[in-house]
Amino acid sequence: MAIRGYLRASTVDQDAERAKDSLTKFATEHGARVTTFYVENISGATLERSELDRLIDESRAGDVLLVEGIDRLTRLSQDDWKTLKHRLASAGILICAKFVPMTHDVLQATQAQRSDWSHDAVKAALRDLMIELAAAKAREDYEVRRERAEQGIAKRKAKDAAGETDRPGYGGRRADADVHRRIVDLRRRGMSYSEIVDTLGTTRPTIARALRAAGMLEETA
Repeated sequence: MAIRGYLRASTVDQDAERAKDSLTKFATEHGARVTTFYVENISGATLERSELDRLIDESRAGDVLLVEGIDRLTRLSQDDWKTLKHRLASAGILICAKFVPMTHDVLQATQAQRSDWSHDAVKAALRDLMIELAAAKAREDYEVRRERAEQGIAKRKAKDAAGETDRPGYGGRRADADVHRRIVDLRRRGMSYSEIVDTLGTTRPTIARALRAAGMLEETA
């Protein structure tokens, strides 16, 4: 049996390993030990993640995927979350989140119990329900931030068009708007900050501004 810790942050400017000590202590307090940590900097709204894929590929039935909160695992759309859940279920991987107490029992269960939860179907169903609710909340938070960013951009464009700003922003600097669009496109393709800098000849602050405007920067690490 293995307890596999998954640590994720959205950008290279955020510390993906921030929760490592916390999860190590949490596992110890529940009589378990984290076998391996998988760390990556990528949006939780992206389904294709190399370290998460590696975690799934290296797992056996009954292994535990340990995260701080469900939002570290998913901010996925409903269809993509369904796909990820199917992959985890097919591999026999169980989810444990520090901030979802209903999932903590998987750390103390035996390997045989984790491989077959029919001995306590009610508890398993409640655990799955809590995970599902947390996943829905994580996606909702992502959508709200993205919508607010879009509203901010629209408001700035309107002010630019009306001549109400001291210097042009999104509406008055077409070259910057094009760069921002290309940054967002490359990030969605999985490029790192360094790769985008090399490709576009831009700067990290510019990348951060473009991704923040597109709602692709998360407030938490």
